[in-house]
Amino acid sequence: MQRIPFVLVLLLGAVVAGGSARDEYPTRAAAVKADDALAQYRLALWCAEQGLDAEARFHYRAVVTIDPDHRAARRALGFEHVAGRWVAGKDAMRAKGFQEFEGRWVTAEEYALYAKDEIAAKAEREARKAADEALKRAWNADAAVRARAMAEIERLDAKHRLRPLSIAARVNHKDVRLRAIDGLKALNDKEALPALYQRAIFDADEEVRRAAALGIKATDAEGKIGPFVNALGSAFAPVRVNAATALGTLGDAGAVGPLIARYQISGGSGQSVYISQVNQISYVQDFDVEVAQTAFIADPVIGVIQDGLTLNFRALSHTGTYDVYEGAAYAGALRQLTDKDLGTDAKAWAEWYRNEKRAQERREKP
Repeated sequence: MQRIPFVLVLLLGAVVAGGSARDEYPTRAAAVKADDALAQYRLALWCAEQGLDAEARFHYRAVVTIDPDHRAARRALGFEHVAGRWVAGKDAMRAKGFQEFEGRWVTAEEYALYAKDEIAAKAEREARKAADEALKRAWNADAAVRARAMAEIERLDAKHRLRPLSIAARVNHKDVRLRAIDGLKALNDKEALPALYQRAIFDADEEVRRAAALGIKATDAEGKIGPFVNALGSAFAPVRVNAATALGTLGDAGAVGPLIARYQISGGSGQSVYISQVNQISYVQDFDVEVAQTAFIADPVIGVIQDGLTLNFRALSHTGTYDVYEGAAYAGALRQLTDKDLGTDAKAWAEWYRNEKRAQERREKP
């Protein structure tokens, strides 16, 4: 009689047992009610013991479907109870406060250190997307929709508000522009100044222009009058008028000199020019004669007589739209800056300014 090795006997026993377990499984499964959590759990345990892993997971899932808080079945499926909820896999790691970074899990502190640039870029992308969506609604005809859109922009982190507020300051609804100007003013950031200067000089609405000028005045920036002084040299009268008005609103006495200089150029005494009125008479004064053997050549000598007048001409003033709008803007700004009222006479303002400069020089002279 041939003996069978003990190891082979064990292997054959396992195969036979496994085969009988798989054969037995349908009968056991049929005897279990679908809504009986305890029976489903016991069948899952039996399947796990018999090596029927797929069947075991099926019945564990059936258990948690019936009883979501069945701890044993949850743990068998790889779930963990974290912060009052069952989570598994990556969700479990995140629930514990870990972050995935370059294929490994790190603490929130480590992630903030390792992925600083990535975090900032992600925040920027999310903020830009939210701002762009809000800006689309800022053009809506419904004022309530516009107000909600601006509120969304205002809730963004300060470092993400500059761009959308600068864009909103150009929206064709006055309420949006005023709210955007208030937001730019609150930032107190020199990067917000270009948008404010643009509104203060070019906006069609007087209230918006004034709000922008006051926004500039409220900032800590230096040299605030510079862009407005430059705008006084514009070829377009409305730009000069708006710039002069804004200078008055700013209240910086350094604008007095540029305003008076521009006032004189535009409507006061101009530079001297010359105009001539001349009568001219030409006549034959003599002949240059060259005698040859058989002929002579005579060239006439032409004389010229001139008489007339040469006048020194200077434009003192002009009227029309200048007196009504531009001159009034200069005079108004100067009244605000000096607390003087010399009317709209550019010459009077220039004379007063010269006297003030002389008095100051005498005071400063040792």
